[in-house]
Amino acid sequence: MTDQSLAGKTCLVTGGASGLGKAIATKYIEAGANVVICDINEARLQETSTELSSKGSFRAIKADISKESEVQSLCEQVVQEFGKIDVLVNNAGIMDKFDPVGDLDPEFWNRVIAINLTAPFLLSKFAVQNMLAQPKPDGRIINIVSVAGKAGWASGAAYTASKHGLVGLTKNTASFYGTKGIHCNALMMGGMHTNIFETAQNGLNMEGFQKANAVREALNLPLCEVDTAADLCLNLTTGKGFGIVNGACIAADNGWTSFVG
Repeated sequence: MTDQSLAGKTCLVTGGASGLGKAIATKYIEAGANVVICDINEARLQETSTELSSKGSFRAIKADISKESEVQSLCEQVVQEFGKIDVLVNNAGIMDKFDPVGDLDPEFWNRVIAINLTAPFLLSKFAVQNMLAQPKPDGRIINIVSVAGKAGWASGAAYTASKHGLVGLTKNTASFYGTKGIHCNALMMGGMHTNIFETAQNGLNMEGFQKANAVREALNLPLCEVDTAADLCLNLTTGKGFGIVNGACIAADNGWTSFVG
């Protein structure tokens, strides 16, 4: 991948029916890729499918990636229809309720970890196996992390742990497969206008939320534009200016993480 064309490439974007995932999928399909998105929200899937199908080779699949069987079925459908997976973007995620460890419900911990960390592991496992089976492996895995993958104040214990774990998964994948034709990087995103907070609205831990919000207000930095973040993801995927980047956690946050060391 040396230019902005993704012709002949198959890209799978999780959580692709809205927000950043939808923006990334749009950039990919405009670059000529076969694009597959998955999401759990059927209404959003149908709306996005109607919008993007006219732009090129596109497929929308409903899948609950917290379930291993549905992850396997999703990946098998992609390969069955398009023959391979060249690019995986682990974008899907849910926010926690800003609970610190002492207040955190174990069941909710398990759900956040399942979607934000275990699902990327399972998807990456299948994608890597398929990429390595190609005659000349040239794969890309991009994990959408967060400032919570570096800082401790940006969310609750569950989300923070899941994103720190995703950083580790990124670096390990890159270190093992970088010499085998597969690059794995992470985008450490700052705040942006997406629907990720929908899952956190009920039972929000106000002490945790106010602590995080106080830091955000003190930093006085703008939110990230979804379309700009998607452009960065496209460049990272095609290798334009990023061909030698592997195992990196790229801060795409208007400088948020520069305040946390």
